[in-house]
Amino acid sequence: MYGREIKAGYGVRTVAVSVTFTMKAAITSLLLAVVVALSDARMDALRHVSTGKCPSITNKQDLEVVPYLGTWYEIERFEARFEEGMDCVHVQYSDLGEGVVEVHNMARTAEGEFADIVGTATVLEPGVLLVVFPDGVPAEYHVLDTDYTNFSAVYNCEQLGELRYEFAWILARHTTLDQDIYDHARKVFQDNGIDVSHFQSTHQGEDCPYST
Repeated sequence: MYGREIKAGYGVRTVAVSVTFTMKAAITSLLLAVVVALSDARMDALRHVSTGKCPSITNKQDLEVVPYLGTWYEIERFEARFEEGMDCVHVQYSDLGEGVVEVHNMARTAEGEFADIVGTATVLEPGVLLVVFPDGVPAEYHVLDTDYTNFSAVYNCEQLGELRYEFAWILARHTTLDQDIYDHARKVFQDNGIDVSHFQSTHQGEDCPYST
């Protein structure tokens, strides 16, 4: 949820988006070209890496724009080098108009300093956003499921040979989740063939430098 390849939110109004196969193919080709150009060491530095195929996932096809805006707190994440040592991770999604969303990721570093980065997100297809941060590689943000008021389950996977490189986040509207909602969020990943044993907890608490 934090860093230059991280995924994020939606826009303030419902936007009718028509993505042609040509556009989708061009974006996919671009992403694949970037992935292939990166060394295994570079990819390993960005994402959780394991042997196997990326799962066939189902995005939330009826994802609505307006309810998804606002603040989300990171409850758990897959290992990502750019988030190493970070806690208090949270994100603010704001409408910029014309189907573009500002993505403001914030966290506390291992040194105890406040860190943030601002990017943008646009709708690529139902349940999927294309997110870009300054000097970053465009990345897809797949919302597997959300109830808008409690949790969001977010995932991305890129295939490189026999290896898969994954991002995954459980996000919440508050700094904690009730056990039943947390269990449901993890089940969303399991139902999509994603190994939840890779999740790591993110500290959230009164000592965190949350934005106001």
